Amino acid sequence: MDNQYSIVEYTRDHSGYRCGYCKSSNANYSHGMHAYCLTVDHYQGLIDRGWRRSGSYCYKPTMHRTCCPAYTIRCHAPSFHLSKSQKKVLKRMNNFLAHGTRKQSSESSTQQHCDGGSESFPEVAVQHLERLGSDGEEKKPQITTLLDEVPLQEERQKASSRPPHEDQVVGSPSSLASSESSLNASKKMKTVSPGLGADPNKPACRKARVKRLERRQAKLQRLQENDASSSTASFPSSGPSSAIDARKKDKNAPKSLEDLLNESITDSPAHTLEEQHPDAGPSSGLGSFHQQYWLDGEKLIAVAVIDILPCCVSSVYFYYDPEYSFLSLGTYSSLRELALTRELGREYSRLAWYYMGFYIHSCPKMRYKGHYEPSFLLCPETYSWCPLPPSVKKLDVNKYSRLVENSSEEDTEGTNIDIDKILVLHQRRPMRYGTFRELKGADEALDVVVREYAGLVGKTAACTMMLSLP
Repeated sequence: MDNQYSIVEYTRDHSGYRCGYCKSSNANYSHGMHAYCLTVDHYQGLIDRGWRRSGSYCYKPTMHRTCCPAYTIRCHAPSFHLSKSQKKVLKRMNNFLAHGTRKQSSESSTQQHCDGGSESFPEVAVQHLERLGSDGEEKKPQITTLLDEVPLQEERQKASSRPPHEDQVVGSPSSLASSESSLNASKKMKTVSPGLGADPNKPACRKARVKRLERRQAKLQRLQENDASSSTASFPSSGPSSAIDARKKDKNAPKSLEDLLNESITDSPAHTLEEQHPDAGPSSGLGSFHQQYWLDGEKLIAVAVIDILPCCVSSVYFYYDPEYSFLSLGTYSSLRELALTRELGREYSRLAWYYMGFYIHSCPKMRYKGHYEPSFLLCPETYSWCPLPPSVKKLDVNKYSRLVENSSEEDTEGTNIDIDKILVLHQRRPMRYGTFRELKGADEALDVVVREYAGLVGKTAACTMMLSLP
């Protein structure tokens, strides 16, 4: 059953704290609130006003004060076009899947997620959206992404025309030795009579891609058959159960991907959005999802957490097996999430945007999010969306800037708010703030806090979300 309400507790803290970008000790300022429950509609409204969630904690940078202003950035998925570096990432993945090529990426690890893929854009079919859960529990929303679905025809054709050992370094001892040995062998070669060919009594050799396709189909069939079974039973085991039990007993042991994935999605603070299935929405429903990346349908190598909201797919966080860092999985997952946004948008046109979190122009390592074009930044004063290129020119001059050119444009949602109409929750009873003041008496200090909260979340959210008051 969908909960159609949100309960938040505003935290009024104006003190500075350490910045993870510029490393200053007390120059990072933000507003925050704890979300006990949060609907997808309310969270959509919040991120469109510069808020972001980290688990159940929602925060909004104090843009004019903080050392590293963070601007909400989004990409229009239907208009997205691949850059050269993004094409290289997709081709590297295709080569790995087709031939097992392991060429190290030159990209920085800081540009892994939401960084810029192949002329063919990878698509994630909506039918791969699944709800997995154990008996008696609320099912966990998940998206299964099989890496074999990447189009490989172009790369396979190129690879088939390459000479053997092309990937060896020219002039290296190993390549020189192999060349010399091959020359000596050619001198000793003798004419051999034609053979009889393949043994007709034995099955024909199958290509690796055919085997992967069969494994993928078998996995999808197993998932469909076991949809009602426990989520842990749906994950292929990567080792003996005793090893998993040992990790559970040793609290200091690092968690594996399976450990993180099998944590309860309802209890984890990273999943607080209320699941909804609107009649006009995408077939997957709205809420928080895991997007899993399986290699050959057998090994889980990466997991992304995303929020599917009424107007967008929002990236929350991403983690992966470091053994596969050469694949630039962060970039690859961002392209997958963009592909998912496009796919969902085809059945629900309102859902057209991919939100990448914050763009921090004053921190060079965080500018990579601007590589996804076309992108837009949220103006911190009017909360209107502005194209990235002209906005960057303003930020080159000042790290904090109003991005909207029209000086007369204002934030209508954050001004002229009647605080008596704000919805609050007091002693488990929802009421308007005007009623609360009649019960508790006038409190000017609390009025200031409530008015500040309403200006930050906006008039619409303030009158429909429940603000928890003591």
